[in-house]
Amino acid sequence: MVLGLLIAVGEMLSPGTYVNSQFTWLHLAGSPGTFPNGVSLVVGTLVDPLSALLLLVVTVVGFLVMLYSIGYMHQDRGLPRYYAELSLFLAAMTGLVLSNNLLEFFLFWELVGVCSYFLIGFYYEKPSAASAAKEAFLVTRIGDVLFLLGIFIYFYHFSTVGPSGGWAANGFVFANGTAPYLPVVSGSGSTLLTVAGLMILGGAAGKSAQFPLHVWLPDAMEGPTTVSALIHAATMVAAGVYLLAITSVFIGFTSTDQLAIVAIGGFTAFFAATMAVVHPDIKRVIAYSTISQLGYMVLAVGAGFAMVGLYHLFTHAFFKALLFLAAGSVIHAIGTQDLFKMGGLRKSMRVTSAAFLIGGLALAGIPPFAGFWSKDDILGAVYSQLGSHPLYWPFFLLAFAAVFLTAYYIFRAWFLAFSGDHTRDPTLPHAHEGPWVMQVPLVILSAFAVVAGLFIFLPNFQALLLNGAGATGIPPVYGPTDLALSGISVGLGVAGIGLAYWLWGNGRVYALPEDSPLQSVRKVLLHRYYFKVAYDWVGLRLVYGISRGADFVDRYVIDGTVRGLERVFGSVSNGLRRAQTGAVSDYAGYVIAGLLGVFVLLLIVAPYLLSKMGGG
Repeated sequence: MVLGLLIAVGEMLSPGTYVNSQFTWLHLAGSPGTFPNGVSLVVGTLVDPLSALLLLVVTVVGFLVMLYSIGYMHQDRGLPRYYAELSLFLAAMTGLVLSNNLLEFFLFWELVGVCSYFLIGFYYEKPSAASAAKEAFLVTRIGDVLFLLGIFIYFYHFSTVGPSGGWAANGFVFANGTAPYLPVVSGSGSTLLTVAGLMILGGAAGKSAQFPLHVWLPDAMEGPTTVSALIHAATMVAAGVYLLAITSVFIGFTSTDQLAIVAIGGFTAFFAATMAVVHPDIKRVIAYSTISQLGYMVLAVGAGFAMVGLYHLFTHAFFKALLFLAAGSVIHAIGTQDLFKMGGLRKSMRVTSAAFLIGGLALAGIPPFAGFWSKDDILGAVYSQLGSHPLYWPFFLLAFAAVFLTAYYIFRAWFLAFSGDHTRDPTLPHAHEGPWVMQVPLVILSAFAVVAGLFIFLPNFQALLLNGAGATGIPPVYGPTDLALSGISVGLGVAGIGLAYWLWGNGRVYALPEDSPLQSVRKVLLHRYYFKVAYDWVGLRLVYGISRGADFVDRYVIDGTVRGLERVFGSVSNGLRRAQTGAVSDYAGYVIAGLLGVFVLLLIVAPYLLSKMGGG
């Protein structure tokens, strides 16, 4: 963390500095035509404004989660395994941030994925945890295959038709002289580049749990809450947005890709928020919130404001880690994640209650908390593009509607857990605050949740954003339009909080009437729009059916043919083997029989054939 902070401060003091250190890992000889100069696979580290910004997030949040774990995990078994996997997780994410080429990026990307598999399934004795780990691994594999295809397409395109000094000259590396990565090709009409951009979007959607590869993230809550905080704030899901950002800034997306990214981001922001409004599990509510907020970041990247998206990633990391660790304190104290069993915890858990409240205000976008500045930057940035890109309108409106839902569901969770006079389940143990190693990270993250958004007004911090993206990534100016959008956004947030208080405040529990037509909507939301059911059906019917068909062909056609021939040749060889008795008298009999046969041919058959031939 200290080194990460020093690197980030160095980038702030010397804006626009790029330090690229690399060596050739493997050189492959070329062939005439495609790669006449050969291909060099490069390993190196690239320190630039983007990586400096992400280093702040990864190392600071990672350190606080590690500190919090000392108190939260002290009663668990398997702690050496836990800390080894957590350390590897953070090391992999740090390597990903500092990679200077896509191949190295992909290696760390996969290492992040396997660490998430280990940690989500940390309680491997629980079938639900083992299942959730496998689900996360398999769903993200879909995105990873798409990402790898995108790498292949970019490599092929820039190695064969790329500009001088591109991949053809420098090997599998983004560096072009002293500038990082490749020249921007945004707006290019190349179908090949459009397909490559869509493949990159697929990889990011898997890692950052964007529609339709979102199903794994809520189930990932089976792991320890500290793991949830790390995955949702600083490591796994941040990797997908970071991939989109570096691709947007240093390679570029075509206009078709940008529309697809905007569509996925805007829709996911609203889609995930709708599922959070009804869920009874405190961790899953926050998980759906993560999917929704990542949608905002993806939306910003698609609209051409990658650094605004990373600015929201920066602020989001602190208040989302705060919300998860506060939820972890509640679970650690009373042993349940069910919001409807909680209540009245504000009196006995004042630090946790205040921390969750601050995180909720930041998430809801209430000024001056961190989420307000970055979320409104995204809305203002996308709005500025609507005139030239009218197709962005529906997704902008969905993202705007998600502001109201976000404020509602997070304060529904706060009122259910902390308001009222007592817990609704009398069998729960008496609530209490955790040890100081759990409270200190809550206090530090609460401070960041208040002030992190204000960093944008520090010239040195702005240097990270402005020099990392060029003119297209500058956050919008706070003019009349932006102020009007912010006013509407804050109004929606306050309305959402007000509705949550009216239904759930002071220990109230709102029960939807059984005959209400909204019951069917609630059922659909609780079942996550039946996406998981549909994917299970596809897996059981389609994939498993194909697998059984392949098994039949393998077992009965291929193996059957081989075994049938084996039996034929076995029978023939067995018959021939039986003829070999080893008795001299038998062999003498065979010789005599053979001689008799020859005499018959010579004395009877041969004259008959000759007479016939002569007669003809």
